[in-house]
Amino acid sequence: MIEFTAQMLRRVLALLALTGALTQNAPADLDAVRSSQFPWYASLTQAEARFDDSMYLASNAVIFLEQHDETDGALPCPYVLADLYIPDVHSLRAWYADDPSISGNEPSEIRDAVRAVNAAFAVNGDFYTKQGVTAIRNGTILNSCVSGYDLCVLYEDGSMRCFRGWELSNQDEVNEALRGAWQAWSFGPILLNEDGSTVTDFSDRTIEYLTRDHPRTAIGYYAPGHYCLLSVSGYQSGFPGVSLEELSAFFASLGCRSAYNLDGGSSTHVWYHDRELGFPSQPVRLADLIYLEDLSSAG
Repeated sequence: MIEFTAQMLRRVLALLALTGALTQNAPADLDAVRSSQFPWYASLTQAEARFDDSMYLASNAVIFLEQHDETDGALPCPYVLADLYIPDVHSLRAWYADDPSISGNEPSEIRDAVRAVNAAFAVNGDFYTKQGVTAIRNGTILNSCVSGYDLCVLYEDGSMRCFRGWELSNQDEVNEALRGAWQAWSFGPILLNEDGSTVTDFSDRTIEYLTRDHPRTAIGYYAPGHYCLLSVSGYQSGFPGVSLEELSAFFASLGCRSAYNLDGGSSTHVWYHDRELGFPSQPVRLADLIYLEDLSSAG
């Protein structure tokens, strides 16, 4: 069962006000939302789904999308922030380059990869590889090992936990961390302290190169069923990217309980509905994506 946080409740009620045609089938107040065993939008049909420039509403997810340039947001570079509400964690899926279930399963530019899986929203993942790191995609363990990388695990119950590399010093500890995992990403570093506060110095948490300003992709976690995905542009005149310290402060300001740095640099790409957003530094062939399938009639 997905539990609603206070922030989730406020956003859902705001959503009801925006979608008057749906209110007759939706909970009318906070108590009704709290008592729901399943988010009301999980029963929406394809015809009832909504898709516009800032919101996707369908049975698999609600996405609130924010696009900011370098002057109107909380970061010094353009960025796209997606606030995700997901009734079933299995809707947060991964496309990866050697997935045997998908035709044409080779590294691809994002427009080709999202079309292969009919993605409503997608960002790049963790520079996917099965060599020397732990990788779980859509519940399948592709590799499990002691690597020294910070690890991010999204579990079947919708919870997300991040592990510092030194916490997983032997295979038994890795196996225990992966028990009940739906996705696991190996890149990092972890962006917040255990209490959700800002990390002010990453010099002892990762290699020096990663601490510099770069385009970034990262995932944040509020509660089971509530996540966010961030894509920050960079490597361009006027906005080189952001530091890990700036990224950490941003996720702390959002109120995330945990956040994790995914692959960035020229791999930083974000897609929504039928177009690429942000300012990618160059087209690259990506090895994996994190995505939500488009279940709307516009898909």
